[in-house]
Amino acid sequence: MAKAKLIHSSSASLKPQTKKRPITRVLLWCGLFIILLIGCWQGLTAYSKFSLSILDAFFLLAQSNAKASLAAQLLIEIRLPRVLVAMIVGANLAVAGLLMQVMTRNSLASPAVLGINAGAACVVALSSIGLGFAFLTSTFLQALVGSVFSCALVAGLAGYFSGRPVHPVRLVLSGVAINALLVGMTRAALITTDEQAYGVLYWLAGSIANTRWESIPMLAVISLLALGYGWWLSPKLNVLVLGDEVASSLGVNLRALQWSCGALITILTAISVAVAGPIAFVGLIIPHVAKRLLKQVSNMAYEQLLPLCMLLGSILMVWADVLSRAIAYPAETPVGLLTALIGTPVFIALACRRRLDS
Repeated sequence: MAKAKLIHSSSASLKPQTKKRPITRVLLWCGLFIILLIGCWQGLTAYSKFSLSILDAFFLLAQSNAKASLAAQLLIEIRLPRVLVAMIVGANLAVAGLLMQVMTRNSLASPAVLGINAGAACVVALSSIGLGFAFLTSTFLQALVGSVFSCALVAGLAGYFSGRPVHPVRLVLSGVAINALLVGMTRAALITTDEQAYGVLYWLAGSIANTRWESIPMLAVISLLALGYGWWLSPKLNVLVLGDEVASSLGVNLRALQWSCGALITILTAISVAVAGPIAFVGLIIPHVAKRLLKQVSNMAYEQLLPLCMLLGSILMVWADVLSRAIAYPAETPVGLLTALIGTPVFIALACRRRLDS
């Protein structure tokens, strides 16, 4: 109890002393929820060959006529699980990016930049074409093995196991190198299996177009447990940003906290890749946007920052899915390409700003 009080008191000391109006915070959350609801409505009804409306779902229950029933089945069986997956995956990747940036103290860190996405995707792709890991019957387990493997490679190359401090630039370079290696391995394997390559390549671009209800239960349960545990850890993150020596003096078990954050990052990334493919840059963009918004309306604390990242990640993924259907309608663009188009210039801007600051 004494340690918990000490952690919370230190968290309070990190907050700026300027008073923020609660109404501003309420307006921020309400505005973001409205944006999310509009995105969900567009995701359910927009860009379809059928004329869809939310009311069609009620017609399915009433079974008033065949036309209404067909539209309602499209709405419930295809569009609704797609929107739910977009929301959950967006929240997962945003929180994974936030935890990684806190743990590494590197604002350029994210599951995609450090090769975790590529590791999960590599194992899943190899398994889908029969080139290994066939004993792992679950796609989630395949992605989890790939995520852990890539994490170990990046950590070893960056020097985490040597016991010496790791420079943030070295960590990013290690992630870029491992990411390139794993992507190259995946593409080389696909070249040898032309018959199955197209479907895997489309999935590797990051897509939720073929999502069905069967994917929801495992994704929802694992994600809720991991996100809930991450929120429970959030008070300790306020102390972690002060440095290892200060955090240790305040009673935080640094090794246990780092292992917990690493496990959460791996699990959130693996379950997201297993369902939606390797979607990049969500974990890089959202933490920076959330920090800027939170500084304007409230005191900085990870108890507020983590749920805000969840909400912003869901908004980004839902609207990216809508835009992926709008760009080349009636054809669809993989949603991962949209997040890459948004995230690449943001990554370059952040890298340039860090160079100027240094």
